[in-house]
Amino acid sequence: MGTGPDMQRSFLADNLRNLLRNLRDEGLSAIPGRLAEIAGRKFARGFEEVAYRTPLGDTIGRGYRGHGIVVMFHEIHTDVDAELRTGCDPAQLERIILALRASKRDIVTIPEGLRRLADPASSPFAVLTFDDAYRDNLTNALPLLERLEAPLTLFVPTGMITRETYAWWLGLREWILKNDSIDVVPMGRRFSCADLASKLSTMRQLTSWIGYDQARADSLMPVFDAQAISIPALVDRYAMDEAELRRFASHPLVTIGAHTETHRILSGLSAPELAAEFRGNKSYLEAMFDRPVSFLAYPYGTPDSCGAREARLASEAGFEASFTTRHGHLFSEHLRHPHLLPRIDVGYAPQSAASLATRLSGLHRAMATHFGNPVATEV
Repeated sequence: MGTGPDMQRSFLADNLRNLLRNLRDEGLSAIPGRLAEIAGRKFARGFEEVAYRTPLGDTIGRGYRGHGIVVMFHEIHTDVDAELRTGCDPAQLERIILALRASKRDIVTIPEGLRRLADPASSPFAVLTFDDAYRDNLTNALPLLERLEAPLTLFVPTGMITRETYAWWLGLREWILKNDSIDVVPMGRRFSCADLASKLSTMRQLTSWIGYDQARADSLMPVFDAQAISIPALVDRYAMDEAELRRFASHPLVTIGAHTETHRILSGLSAPELAAEFRGNKSYLEAMFDRPVSFLAYPYGTPDSCGAREARLASEAGFEASFTTRHGHLFSEHLRHPHLLPRIDVGYAPQSAASLATRLSGLHRAMATHFGNPVATEV
């Protein structure tokens, strides 16, 4: 899609119309909260820009900059707008890799990163990770990573390969893309989504409403059925099959990691269910590749979706290290918490230079925690 001045003005106008429409639909009581939310986002972006263009970013970020950093991607699209900006494009992936190297970090495997974390004299490092085994990781990301000689870890849920995962986020995106308005009965809301701005807003609001509540995600199943949206068909469209995964995994730059059997929200599972998610996924991948699978990434990975219980069961399942999505860099102190390692999402669009710099410098952790503990484990 175009990005010229006319397109940008049109998008801004659509955004404003969508905001007014949402305020009308939500009622007067929602206005203070919505305006506070917008103001908070604007302030954060403004602060990022100021920090990026002045010494402030490096000054504050210095105390939050760890010896290592683990970054996370999902889908790598050729047209991010066509997929409602749920991933990034190859050009952004390349910019991030070059920025990591410009910050004097070597891009290494997870085992090498953990080794360096234990050695204060070693060089700073970065680890690249991709979640969910999307087909575009093979077609769009791997050729670029090969050209840049950048190793990566792919975290694979069993159900994405067997087509059994209830990938509600793919169904939600498809529903919004196919319609100019949608009635979300479980939420009690109707959304108008005829243009890109309103589709993005609808996707954002519904994803936020689901949050880490599996019951809310499950409540959309009848909606998808009524709309003739097949989740297995969408997973088949977007995710690698077994033959593609084998081809991807055979590349010398690739390490395969675990990402549970079903990609469900872990905090809602019983301990036996959770143990089965970890052990079943690990066994499935080890049988496929005839080699150990030593690393795990928790689906969603926030404090609301995983914590000390998940860390203990991951250790008991035989993993050497496990990754969350807590904001923050890696410090030597994390070696005492190897199953609650932080990981930073950088695979979103659009992404400003200031936003990326904030994450790579450590400033994002400072902002997210209101200048709290630099070492992310529980938060």
